[in-house]
Amino acid sequence: MFKRVAKHSKEVFSAVAIGVLIAIISAVILEYIYSVKAPNETVLFSEGIHANSKVPQLWSDHKLLNIPSNKCASNGQLILKGLGFNSVIQNNQYIYGNFDGNRAVIKCVDLAEKSFVYIAVAGSNVKQVEKLRNEISWKL
Repeated sequence: MFKRVAKHSKEVFSAVAIGVLIAIISAVILEYIYSVKAPNETVLFSEGIHANSKVPQLWSDHKLLNIPSNKCASNGQLILKGLGFNSVIQNNQYIYGNFDGNRAVIKCVDLAEKSFVYIAVAGSNVKQVEKLRNEISWKL
């Protein structure tokens, strides 16, 4: 029995050691790959780290609702309009809207007599994007 456990322990140790070695080699390779850049790639990468970056914030959420997807979509449209979104468009089970430089989307999908809803809000102000996402999610 002891020999069996010892043999099994050696196999487990060998597998772990090989895994660690592969991870180290992979990290070195990836570090090398990402350190080699084209001349203009460095400029594009460095622009994104400045405080005045135009990269939008994106907040999302999802839920399972006890209503069919068409009711979910209708509710989503009413919620966006009620929150003051403009240009609210419903295209089947997709609902889009704009609010003060932010864009929201609600997608409702049938799932076993219920609906799975995915919510996403994007914009430049992280606090406003988070607040809008929360408001939409809570109202659904």
